Parts: sequence; structure tokens; C-alpha cells
Amino acid sequence: MRKFLSIVIPKYKETEKEIFPLLASISTQVGVNFSDIEVIIANDGGGIALDKNFLYMFGMDIAQIELEKNGGPGVARQAGLNAAQGEYIMFCDADDSLHNVGVLGALLQEAKQNAPDMLSTSWLEELVDETGKYCYITHENDATWMHGKLFRRNFLMQNDIRFHDKLRVHEDSYFLCIAASLAKRNRYLPITSYVWKHRPDSITRRDGGIYTFASIPEFIRACSLAHAEVENRVPEQMEYKILQFTLYNYFSFHRPEWQNPEHSEHRKKAEESFAKNIAPMWHYWLKAESQTIANIYNEERKKNFNGCMETETIGAWLKRLGLKQQNI
Repeated sequence: MRKFLSIVIPKYKETEKEIFPLLASISTQVGVNFSDIEVIIANDGGGIALDKNFLYMFGMDIAQIELEKNGGPGVARQAGLNAAQGEYIMFCDADDSLHNVGVLGALLQEAKQNAPDMLSTSWLEELVDETGKYCYITHENDATWMHGKLFRRNFLMQNDIRFHDKLRVHEDSYFLCIAASLAKRNRYLPITSYVWKHRPDSITRRDGGIYTFASIPEFIRACSLAHAEVENRVPEQMEYKILQFTLYNYFSFHRPEWQNPEHSEHRKKAEESFAKNIAPMWHYWLKAESQTIANIYNEERKKNFNGCMETETIGAWLKRLGLKQQNI
């Protein structure tokens, strides 16, 4: 039977107990026809397949596919995408959940009425403070995380938008950068649809959250690989992308957490990665008008640096990284 929505879930070692909240949050949605929805769980070479009786209790069309080797979430998502039959694709992580019972109804209504190539929403990041109290950060319409988004499958297929099989982390940033660049109908629905659940042993949060700092060189590489794809397909977007990416990194590295001496080695490696990966695209910065740079500088400062103070100018930073700076 033809489906309207395929929900793809990469799973590695998550247990039935850990995936239960996600599957329950899907199966209890209201205002949807579940015959229009399929769930595809991609077991990423190392996890144990879920018991069929466990899946049967949710009363949904749930399929499992097995990957022989562990390739990371991007490889698992791609396997799920390859198997999907829905007109739209939604990616969920196995240990997260939908925000409320009306999420899918709102998303499907928007997709059916306006047929966007890419549909984004707000989502919550769940944290636990030092006292054990849960707190939440709202992310609105971001282009870095896979959470709370729908993609038209034909749009992905026709533009050959795939997860990079050599990226084990930040594969979502690569995918989203290309998708957002190529989407002709990119819509934002102002609802909160997804909860990135707190899991202290997850790769992003274990060891005191050091992943946030240690993985940035790979984030920069993933974005640079995406920029190369965008340059081949829509080169007219490249000036803005390179200016925005440069200034995003400038303000990120000058935030207080990055200025903390305990992260100095991570910052050094991240800045070296930025200088190396941006070099092939640096001509876009050099050719940009000073006013264009100033406009994007102000945009990024407002978004990513509000309330902070620069410790070195953008010109001094670029010079320290060995990047030319005629327009500064």
C-alpha cells in the first residue's frame, strides 16, 4: 500500500525500553490515518533486532532492515531512505520522542496543502542540570540538526541528496546544508514537534559533553564537503554561504566556553581545521563587498554572540589563521 509518510529510525544498541517512548509517541498521534504511515528501523550492524511481538503492540506498519556492518547513523538513515515508500520522509533518533500527540497531524496537513520540498519546525533539547532538574532549550528552524523536519522523497531522489558514507558524525549537517540549498519550496511550521531526549551515555553528552568541542573539526569538514556539492549545483549561493560559515565560526570560537583555557587545545585543532577546509573556497570572501560582509557579520553576531564581547577582531582572527583579508 502506498504511504504518505515514512519515519526512518537508525538504531544501534538501543533496547526496547529505550526505543519505547519514541514508538509510543508515534502510535498515539491523533488526527492521522496510520495506513498512510510506515516506520522503518535500520539496525546499524551491531544492534539486536527488536522482537516482533514488541513491535506488534504499537499497531503500526513497522519494518526492520539489517545492516551487516556498523557504519554510523548516516549510513543507517540512508539505508532507511532507500527502503522508504512514503511521499515524505521524517528522521527520528531511537532514543528521542515526538513532542505531543498533534505533531504528525500538523506536519501532514502542511505537507499535503503546500507540498514543500523541506518542512522544518522548532524542537526541544532536553538537559539535566547539576541538581538533577530537567530543563529545555528551544531550537527554532535550525539547519544543523535533523530533528523535527520532513523531506519530500522525490525532491531528495531527483537531486541525488544522500548521506555521506564517510561521515560518522555531523552527517546531518552535510545532508541538511545540501537539502536547504536545493529546496525550492522550503517552509517553516511554527510548532514544537520533537524532543531530543537527555541521555548521559550518548556520544554527544558523555564525558561531560566534550564531544561538543572535540567533534568540531569533523563538523567543519562535513560542512566543507557540503559546500563543494552546493558549488557544483547552485554556485550563486556560495558567496553568502562562505561568508556566513566564516562568521559563524568566528563568533563560535570567541564565545566564553571556547575561550576557557581547558578547551584551548580543542580550539586550536578546530581553528586549524577551519583554515584548512575553507582555503579552497576563500576566493568568495575575497571578492565580497565590504558592506555584504558587514551585513552578515551583524546577522551572525545577533544570532550567535548576543551578550558577549569579541576578544579579537575578525581581521586579527583571520590573520592569525593565515587567511587573506583584503575586504576587512
